Parts: sequence; C-alpha cells; structure tokens
Amino acid sequence: MRAGFGGRRAPPDGRRLRLPWALLLLGACALAYANGLTGAFTYDDKAIVRDNFRLRSPERVVDLFTTQYFGGANGTGTAYRPLLLLSFAAQWWIHGADPVPFHVVNLLWHAAATLLLARLILRLAPPPVAVGAALLFAVHPVHVEAVTSIVGRGETLAATLVLGCLLCALRFLDGGPRRWWAGAGALLLYFLGNLTKESAAVAPALLFLILAWSASESKAPDSKASDSNGLGPRLRSAFSRGLPFYAGAALVLGAVFWIRSGVLGGPLKSERTGIFELENAFAPLPPLVRSLNACAVFVRTLGRLALPLRLSSDESAWSLRPLGLADPTAWAAAGLLLMLGVAALRRLRDRSLPALGFLFMAVAALPTSNLLFPTGTIFAERLAYLPSAGFYLIAASWIAGSARAFDALPRRRLAVLGAATLLLSMRTVVRNPVWASDEALFTNMIRVSPKSAKAHYDYAYMSAQTGHPRRALEHYVRATEIYPRYWDAWAGRGRMERELGDPRASLRAYEEALRIAPTYENGFFGVGLAKEALGDTAGAERAYREGLRHNPRSLPLAYRLALILAAEGRPVALYAWRRALAIEPRSSAAREGLRAWEISGRDPRAAGARP
Repeated sequence: MRAGFGGRRAPPDGRRLRLPWALLLLGACALAYANGLTGAFTYDDKAIVRDNFRLRSPERVVDLFTTQYFGGANGTGTAYRPLLLLSFAAQWWIHGADPVPFHVVNLLWHAAATLLLARLILRLAPPPVAVGAALLFAVHPVHVEAVTSIVGRGETLAATLVLGCLLCALRFLDGGPRRWWAGAGALLLYFLGNLTKESAAVAPALLFLILAWSASESKAPDSKASDSNGLGPRLRSAFSRGLPFYAGAALVLGAVFWIRSGVLGGPLKSERTGIFELENAFAPLPPLVRSLNACAVFVRTLGRLALPLRLSSDESAWSLRPLGLADPTAWAAAGLLLMLGVAALRRLRDRSLPALGFLFMAVAALPTSNLLFPTGTIFAERLAYLPSAGFYLIAASWIAGSARAFDALPRRRLAVLGAATLLLSMRTVVRNPVWASDEALFTNMIRVSPKSAKAHYDYAYMSAQTGHPRRALEHYVRATEIYPRYWDAWAGRGRMERELGDPRASLRAYEEALRIAPTYENGFFGVGLAKEALGDTAGAERAYREGLRHNPRSLPLAYRLALILAAEGRPVALYAWRRALAIEPRSSAAREGLRAWEISGRDPRAAGARP
C-alpha cells in the first residue's frame, strides 16, 4: 500500500465510498428535491437562460467567453462565468426552453457534489462521519436556492469542480505512477471551477487546510515532540507538501485574472463598475465596519444552518441593516468568530474534526463574505453551499462520536442522524415550491423579508406583468419608502401611475428617478411619455433628446423622438427614423415608421406601431 498525503497511507477499502452508501446519498438527494423539478424559469433564470440569445446556437458560443455573465459591453460587470453559461447553452441546443431538464441537471450536479464530499471526508474521517456529513449536505434546506433555482447551478457546479480538484490534488500528493495525471487533472478542474464561479478560487487554500490538519505527528519521545506537532510545523509541512500544486494553481489563477481583465476591465471588476448599495449595503462602508458586519452575517449563516426555519432568497436593503462601529452586536460577532478560529487552530494538532469543519467553512466562505473586499451581495443562502460542508462535518462528528464503523455506532446516535436527516428533508420539500414560479417566489420574499426594498420591487414588477397595476403601485411605493434612492422603483411607480391615469404623479416619479440617476434611460423615457400625456410635446421632445445625449444607443428614446417629429410633420423626422434604424436595424416598428414617412409623411402611431 503506497504512502498517502501528509505521510499517511492511502485510505484502505473501508474508507472508500461503498455502493450502498452512494445509493443512500443519491436517494436522499432525489427524495429531498424531487418536487422542485417541475418549476418554471424564475428570477435571474429568465435573464441568464430563458431570454439569453447568447445561448441559442453553437455559432454564438464564442460570445459566452468574450462577454460578462449578464451580457453587455466589455469593461462592465463583476462576474465572468463562461463555463456555467456553456452548460446552459449545451442544454438549450438539445431540448430548448423546457425548464424541467435544466432542473434535472441541477439535481445531478448536487448529487455529484454530495458523492465527492463523502469521498473527500472518507480520506479524513471514519465512514459514520463522512457518510453522515454528506447525508446532511444532501438534504439541507439552505441549499434549495442553489439546487432548485436554475441559475443556482453556479454553486453546485463550482462546488463539484472544487471537490474534484481537491481529490485529484490529494491523489497527486499520494505519489504513484499516475500522480502527474492526477496533478494535471487537479489544475484543469481548478481552471474550470474559476470559469464557473469566482468562489472556486479558494481551492488551494482548502487543500492547505486539509494538509495542515492531516500532517504527520512526531513520534519523538522527548519533550520537544509537542513543539514539532504545533501549528507552525503543521503549516510549514502543508506548504512544502502542497507547493507544486500551489505553484500551478497560481499560474492558473493568473491566467483567469488576465482573461477577466480583458472582458471585465479588471481582475475582479472594472474600476468604472460600482456595486449598487441596494444589493450590498456593506459595499460603501469603511473596511473595518464592513468586516465587522461580515462577521455578523457569518454568525447569521451559522444560525440558519443550525436552525433553518426562516429562509429568504433576498437580504438586500434594508432587510439586513448595516451595524455601526459602536454596535456591540458587531463586536460580539467578531469576538465570537475570533475565539472559535483560535480554538480551531489550536485543535489542529489533535486532528479535531470539528476544528477542521469550522476552518473549512470559514476559508470556503472568504471570497463571498465581504470580509476581504465588497462583493455583489450582502448575504445569500446559495453562497453557503460549499462552506456549509464544514458545518455538516462538525455535526456528523458530534453525532457519530468515537464510532469508527457503522456497526459500532450506537442506536441512539444513529437515530439522531436519522431524525436530523428526516426533519431537514421535510423542510427542503416544503421550501422547494417557493421557487416554482415568480409569483410564489416574490410572495414568499415579501412575507419573510418585509423590510427588503428589492423584495417589494420584484413583487411589484411581477404584479405589473400579470395585469395588477394597483397592487404593483402599492409595492413600488413601499420599495421607495424603504430605499428612497431606488431609481428603478421610482420609474416603476411612475409607469403604474401613468397606466392608472395620473400623468402628473407619473411625471413626478420619473423626475425623482432622474434626480437620483441623472443619466437613467428609462427616466427620460418616462418623463417624455408623461409630458406627451399632458400635451407638452415640446417638453417630451426635450426629454427624449436629452436622454439620447446620455444614452445614444437607446432605441426606445430614438423611436419616441421620431414619432413626435413625424406627428408634427417636421422634415427632420426622416433623420430621426434613420437614427432609430441605425441603432437597431431589425426593428420592424422603426422600419414601418420610416416607410410610412417616406411614402406620405403619415404619423405611424395611427397604425399602432411599437418599438
């Protein structure tokens, strides 16, 4: 039997993932998430998958690698995830817009991550702990957003690649004739992980942690033995043993940063791309205050993992309000995490599984925690997907106790594991239907996060789309009350007031949107429509012209300007129609407007044309 990583031998057959255990884990995944497979496209699923023309045909596959995640011009955005988009595109080429296969593949990725997690922990812990941790991971309701939401695949796919990377890297460190194939595989998986989700960058740090925890203990009988088993020697051992992989991973990450810089305008994001305070109210805070708030959110995550009763898909402003520097809650959270971290580091020499679990969770959460730098969101349950594996390792090690095999596990402990699995599965089954449709999702959001401006905005937008303008107006108003600088909500409010026959109130709402965001395209569009409704065509023309000055590629503004000029019979309308067509040559409404003008100068609004 060959030597294993950290000087240990490779795991014996009893530490391999046996077929009955694998079937148990696969069955748990299927049963917990089966009722989420028939859901529709919801929330970001529509922009990223359903309405994303980059996914439509293989001829546009290059676009997936040369544009940011949400599309748009180069040099914008904060996310670059071409492999994730490619996975959606490949499915679209096969089965089109049917959402069910997308859900099925999401569940398969979750099952793959569950099996790989079990396999990884089996290298470190006895079967009752490894299978128990993977079983809790398989059914925990905090993963519903990652598994049942289609775009949640970013978490499941990235976690699968990271876990596969760690297993290959450990196989590489085991030695043997095929070690270099394993090393190459680890670096390839690391590269693919970083092209799937930014949080995959943490894989080398997780390997370092595992190597430090599993470093060989000194057998020296003298008093210096304890020193040789201390934290410093373990960290040095982890660094030296993993150095070949770390060096390769650094080259891979450098290549990823280079690619991201070409697409996004920076290794993380362009300096011109900001983070909307609505999405992350921590972003504008000073580093110390932001870090304290990040600690408080991490404690909140621990609470949701331990007792997942209140689950929410939205925590934007002001569902979670930032804590001030003088707030004792922030300092208490930071102090608690510091004490837990120090205790876990001290327990590394004892190969404590709870210590490893806590540190794994903390390290895996770093990229999205807002602790080191601001990210695109305050907190989201999907972000707990990979970090939560550390929490389940803690829970399973406590449940299993000292049992080294399932036949040695006391019945009462087995009953505890079974009860926990059952209760978590039931909560997951109840949670899945929340993601069945936008109406179910947004209704749940305003119920569990009533102080979130974005929750009310999303509910209002859905209400407007389904023909309930008064209900939409009510929630747009609530969104602006919670977050007064929410220019999109002011615009939605203005649109509903116009549809309900109050153009003056509509004008005030759109003007407020422009006051907050002076270049806002929809603001100028709404001001123009409101002034048209009030009979002020000159004011509407000024609004459209000013909007085009700030947004020269706006078809709606160019089209409305051409309509006004054509209605007044002004010769300059010809150039306005040509400008609209130059912006979007495929616009049938603009083509019809130009044709009508060239034939008779007739106002195309008589035919009911729309841009």
